Amino acid sequence: MKDLEAQTGVSREAIHFYLREGLLPEPTRPKKNVALYSDEHVVRIRAIKQLQQDQSLSLVAIKDILDDFDYDAFTFDDDLSTFEMAVQTRVNGELPQRDRTLKEISELTGLSAGFLNEACRLGVVTPKETSRGVTLDFRDVGILELWGKLLQRGFGDKPGYDVAYLKRFADAIKVIAEAEVENFLSVFGHLPTDNAADLAAEGIAITNGIMTRMRTQALMRALHDRVGDG
Repeated sequence: MKDLEAQTGVSREAIHFYLREGLLPEPTRPKKNVALYSDEHVVRIRAIKQLQQDQSLSLVAIKDILDDFDYDAFTFDDDLSTFEMAVQTRVNGELPQRDRTLKEISELTGLSAGFLNEACRLGVVTPKETSRGVTLDFRDVGILELWGKLLQRGFGDKPGYDVAYLKRFADAIKVIAEAEVENFLSVFGHLPTDNAADLAAEGIAITNGIMTRMRTQALMRALHDRVGDG
């Protein structure tokens, strides 16, 4: 317990409270008075602190987020896992929400099960295998909600407006994002976690605006060139 307190900066009393509320899994108990805590306990406690500070979420909402989080994807030999969680709670002012199953997403967006399965297969969104079945996180759900709205505005059943359209976006953005992350970590990776996370979140918000304007500008130029050619 002392090691867990030292790694997280959270008191013994708070840790026991999180255990009682189901925010933390029970530790392994090889003997009656011995409790062994894992890396997942460290990440969960840090995440609870971050979510409470940055988003003022209720414990119920935090538990839903933690239950859906992919702990196996984390590396525990450095502070990148803490940095990832810190950035996630700051980006765009979005409140993390519970992951949704494909059935729930289909009902929410009007998109067919076939479309959603194909989007998962092509890597347009990132599926997770959970006890509830295949789920997507709230940002992927938001993307699909917007796509559903686009189709409802009159783009549905029209040539070219299919999952391949979204894949072109996903492929292009993945290349940009990977380069951005590599550059950011190489330049700012030495900063304290909170400072780096604040900087990353602000940078993401600003560059998202730049990308939107650059795409709009490119579309207008392409339209002008096409009209001019006609």
